[in-house]
Amino acid sequence: MGQYILVYGSGLVLAFFSLAPILWGVSTSLKREGDIYAFPPTWVPAPLTFEHYISVLHNPAILRGFVNTLIIALATTAIALVVGILGAYGFSRYRFPGRDTLLWSVLLTQLFPRVVVIVPFFVTLRNLDLMNTYQGLVLVYLMVIFPIAIWMIKGFFDRLPVEIEEAAVVDGASLWRLLWQVVVPMSRPALAAVAMYSFILAWNEFLFALVFTSGAEKRPLSVGLAFFIDENGIRWGELMAASLLMSVPAVLVFTFSQKLLVRGLSEGAVKG
Repeated sequence: MGQYILVYGSGLVLAFFSLAPILWGVSTSLKREGDIYAFPPTWVPAPLTFEHYISVLHNPAILRGFVNTLIIALATTAIALVVGILGAYGFSRYRFPGRDTLLWSVLLTQLFPRVVVIVPFFVTLRNLDLMNTYQGLVLVYLMVIFPIAIWMIKGFFDRLPVEIEEAAVVDGASLWRLLWQVVVPMSRPALAAVAMYSFILAWNEFLFALVFTSGAEKRPLSVGLAFFIDENGIRWGELMAASLLMSVPAVLVFTFSQKLLVRGLSEGAVKG
């Protein structure tokens, strides 16, 4: 009995520390400007106000940042899935010289901190004239996502029975049809996991977006939130409201794909 109390008690404490910042953000976003700095602070706003949400929704820079983020996240997710499927299928089903070396070298790129690769990425994007563009940010995000996408999808492909593909080939299926009409439909859990990972990374990423964009025209929402901090202080109410609105798409993506995500992560686990 004591063991269960300890386990559940620890879980409740961890849940509180995880949820407390979110609940405080919700509370702050619903307070009047003067109540935000009241001491002692209160958890329940009295009275409730939606003025900060209205201000955010009428802010053209925030709305533009939302559109920019949506374009970048969707493009990154789509390309990551297509290239990840092709790369993973090639590594899973074909044997060629240098296959293992190339496969491990793809994964080794994840060992470098993002700060280390900022300068090479900056020089590359500048030389390709892709600074402050959707294409530049998508390209940089894909370089981060590809290793995880390829390894995760490959691990799932390795578990699929080859006999199904052989039967499809006997029935006259081409390689392209075999891949997209037989293999891909059976791999939805892994693809959902990769799609969610790609979308959330591109949606929330801040460092690369800050360095490789300038001006509100192409700036994503994650960078736009930083502009609620200016020489006049921090506009906490608007910052919390905008942060909560920004989190909604990521929460929805996770909610609708969490079952497939768990299955994809478990069945797509790579073997040595």
